[in-house]
Amino acid sequence: MTGRARALSALLAAILAGLATGCGAADRSLVLSTRDPADYPCVLHDPHTLGRDFTVRQNLKIHAVHDGKPVDGDLEAIVQKRGDTLLIMGLGPMNVKAFTIEQRGERIEFHQFVGPELPFSPRNILVDVHRVFFKRLPPPAPEELHRADRADVVERGELDGETVVETWRDGQLHSAEFTRPGSALHGAVHIEFGAGCTPGVCEPDSAMLRNDWFGYSLAISNDGYEQL
Repeated sequence: MTGRARALSALLAAILAGLATGCGAADRSLVLSTRDPADYPCVLHDPHTLGRDFTVRQNLKIHAVHDGKPVDGDLEAIVQKRGDTLLIMGLGPMNVKAFTIEQRGERIEFHQFVGPELPFSPRNILVDVHRVFFKRLPPPAPEELHRADRADVVERGELDGETVVETWRDGQLHSAEFTRPGSALHGAVHIEFGAGCTPGVCEPDSAMLRNDWFGYSLAISNDGYEQL
């Protein structure tokens, strides 16, 4: 991991901690395109193509290391996918709205209401949401998912310029790994899924995302999925 990536990982945790406590004052807006060049690569598809609509409340705990010391932050958020719109709302104390990120087609709008300025593009947050909920290879055949020997089913493939390895266990997606061979990004983005990610719908009750590229981890608890 580069020095810049280490600094970003530590700042990310510090910023989330600041947003969670509602410290500072902000009134910032930004409009981006999903096609803009980005340090954190990922193809962001139109929300209209991403399956059924839902809303869910999240608790996110982020961990990074800076100068050999752990840096941790905590954030409440709501993720909502409705029609052609994907919305992420970060919440501060007493459910005060800290920021919103809205993707509509190729357009990304960011509005921040409290907390210190983000040291990275808000698109990065959107990327992790896409990876947890939407970035999937075609599922294994039913007979593979329900083999009598109950062995793990490992699927490998290419998805939007990345190599993806998925492990299925007992009919549910257990983990996914994203790599970019030949790029300057070494290691992988690893995701482990709790119960609820099936071939038909991915609504995991929890997820752990470890990002080797930028040196942070996200422990995500999802609560109260609601179909829209």
